[in-house]
Amino acid sequence: MIDAVAHPRIGLLTRGDRASGQVTARAQERLAPLVDAFARLRVAVEHVIYDDEHVAEVRAQVLALDAVLIWVNPIQDGRDRSRLDALLREVAEEGVWVSAHPDVITRMGTKDVLYATRNVGWGEDIERYDNANDLAERFPARLVERGALVLKQARGTGGEGVWKVQLERSEEPARASAARVRVQHASARANDAQYVSLTDFLDGCACYVAGDGFLVDQPFQERLGDGMIRAYFVQDHLVGFQHQWPTALLATERVETPARRGMEGPDTPAYRHLRKQLDSWIPSMQDVLRLDRDALPVIWDADFLYGPQTPYGTDTYILCEINVSCVWPFPERAADLIARTVLTHT
Repeated sequence: MIDAVAHPRIGLLTRGDRASGQVTARAQERLAPLVDAFARLRVAVEHVIYDDEHVAEVRAQVLALDAVLIWVNPIQDGRDRSRLDALLREVAEEGVWVSAHPDVITRMGTKDVLYATRNVGWGEDIERYDNANDLAERFPARLVERGALVLKQARGTGGEGVWKVQLERSEEPARASAARVRVQHASARANDAQYVSLTDFLDGCACYVAGDGFLVDQPFQERLGDGMIRAYFVQDHLVGFQHQWPTALLATERVETPARRGMEGPDTPAYRHLRKQLDSWIPSMQDVLRLDRDALPVIWDADFLYGPQTPYGTDTYILCEINVSCVWPFPERAADLIARTVLTHT
């Protein structure tokens, strides 16, 4: 390792074609504010281009660094992170600070976080299924009771492995397995609804609960048309919000996307109530997941859907997912804090 105090070296790791030596245009654009923030601190930053064909080269480059920050999706274009995560664990053992560490991603960056933190206050009506028999036995009756459920695989990107499942008509619990269901996939490439038997659909989900895979479900939120609020964090520090409008699981006639909003500051009045809730939810999440402040990713976000309003007209919020593996874009105003935070670990 080099002298981290006198000459800290920071790597920004993204997936690309390492043989070409070219960082993708997306990575250059979205990480530019962070590169600038490090430059203001007179810290050398280098891009690390990762692909599975050059693991040894990447390992050698990262071992010469003091810290490496990662922007690689869990699943993208048919490729997973298994070889990358093994590499990151190795270099972390050698003293390189890694964010987000694969073990932290496993705790808070998969859909299991919805189930593990169901008592935090941001959505308790969650079930987890660890094998095909469990799914076949419990999911049908739960679907009859809830009417519409969103079923999610452990890891995914861009809506992959996320389905809205709804009974075509009301059924008795004893007949639920034989019922026909409307299935709408959240992927932008497959968002047309299909009508199939529930048994056939669940049989098709068996691959997602094989081995150490699992599925979780949560009730479909009827206020999805009101949008989703993404809250951004640098470790435990809230740094901004963005109101987004996911439309893939909405009925076609309900799809109406307002003008896109940019990043908004953590003190934006519209999000005051959510921010107050986050002040208690995030420490509770840390307790449940056994993650202290320093273990939290240097940049991550949590997505919240609008739940039913209280009798007093107050909004409630339901956690949809937490993103850890590849959080970009992020609020540009957070870049300086990210850079300073990284330096405390070198």
